[in-house]
Amino acid sequence: MRRQFIVPAEACARSAAEARRTVLRDLHDGIGPSLAAVALGLRSARRLLASDPAAAARLLATLEDEVHSAIGDIRTLVANESPSTVSRLGLVGAVEQFVADLRSRLHIAIDVAVLGEIPPLPDAVGVAAYKIIREALTNVVTHADARTCLVRLWFDAELHVEVVDDGVGAAAGVSAGVGLASMRQRASDLGGNCHVERGTDGGTRLAAALPVS
Repeated sequence: MRRQFIVPAEACARSAAEARRTVLRDLHDGIGPSLAAVALGLRSARRLLASDPAAAARLLATLEDEVHSAIGDIRTLVANESPSTVSRLGLVGAVEQFVADLRSRLHIAIDVAVLGEIPPLPDAVGVAAYKIIREALTNVVTHADARTCLVRLWFDAELHVEVVDDGVGAAAGVSAGVGLASMRQRASDLGGNCHVERGTDGGTRLAAALPVS
């Protein structure tokens, strides 16, 4: 006789709610920054049209590629896979590419520093770190009014991520906002932590520690 297992309706509802939260978070942290970067690029291209049409055309071609990449990320999100850029380039390569794209259209100096060697990372850790960095950089370029920003990555028993800018600074006790809550949740899901504070010389510092086990 075949044994039947009945899943309580309450458990099904909780599972569905968690799945919705995961999809919404991935849309906000993954697709959101991509589209925000494209919007910034379109603004730059519009300004270039009159003064340098050739540069505007090159920028528009780059933006077209980025839209195709965002479409790929949507497809992998639907398939519940890692973002295509991280899968293809690795964490450091994906971060460097995102930063290069921002540099090409914004008047802000963004640097990436990898301190020491970072070993191969589990997919969940690499994806979480990438999305935390993208969300942090999106906040910097859209809200901080910063001139410089530094992304640091290093490994010391766990993966450490730091994003520091010289902008207007985070408000004391900052805790609101979907983006910040999402970054904290991504770190917490891995048993790590993520916090935002004022920098020692002004600006804002985001720091996250992500265990790899």
